[in-house]
Amino acid sequence: MQPKDAAEDIVIAGAGLAGLAAALGLHRKGVRSLVLESSPSLRASGFAFTTWKNAFRALDALWVGDKIREQHLQAWALRVVASATGEIVREADFTKQGKRGPLEIRCVRRDLLLQALEEELPKGAIRYSSKIVSIEEDGNIKILQLADGSVLRAKVLIGCDGINSVVAKWLGLAKPSYSGRSAARGLAHYPDGHGFEPKFLQFVGHGFRSGMLPCNETDIYWFFTWTPSEHDKGVDESASKLKQFVLDKLRGSKVPEEALAVIDKSEMSDVLAAPLRFRPPL
Repeated sequence: MQPKDAAEDIVIAGAGLAGLAAALGLHRKGVRSLVLESSPSLRASGFAFTTWKNAFRALDALWVGDKIREQHLQAWALRVVASATGEIVREADFTKQGKRGPLEIRCVRRDLLLQALEEELPKGAIRYSSKIVSIEEDGNIKILQLADGSVLRAKVLIGCDGINSVVAKWLGLAKPSYSGRSAARGLAHYPDGHGFEPKFLQFVGHGFRSGMLPCNETDIYWFFTWTPSEHDKGVDESASKLKQFVLDKLRGSKVPEEALAVIDKSEMSDVLAAPLRFRPPL
């Protein structure tokens, strides 16, 4: 049971990738912090994302880079295809040396990265079911009121609590803006192996951008971004509607059948959509 009133030197709001990375970076330097997470456990939504060389520099600095490399394939190449014609409009070989040395591009599963960061933190570094509902100041001290009625007094407060950040609102930062586009994402599982080469395949045109990239030997991540119209209302009401919407859009173009099969392979629990938002001036 947590005390009703406690003090911490450094509190980090949010146990997502940013929050755990910040906590681990401090821990590597011998500095203790406490991460507050509103969910009852580690949140592993979001499926996967493409990480480039600079991301692995950061992961190496946190001493988790090699663990992530062992779990994910390195991409060999990029191929961009015009959705209207099926023609290849761009190709890039990732095995060649870049201006700053060899490229390193992998599609990293978000849950595996979160687990890797969490495992490196000391026990008790993350407090779950701890939602910040208000923030006040007492001199240089930040007074955090939590949803369970407890109070934390922090010398330093770091906000890593996402697009609807309580910390950002307290700081008076601009509200998130809608980009005008939405994104559907999914993960296809092949328990016996998918057989695809580790290449980043993208399709552009027809009002959408889509792509797919293997994470490892059994998982393929895919995405689909588009500008919603009045005719698209309700497509995100359920995973089955969303999946069918994406397949219908892609079937109306020159996207190959093997790419459609990847999306069709995705389970309903592994498909989601969200509006793409950003916080000005970022």
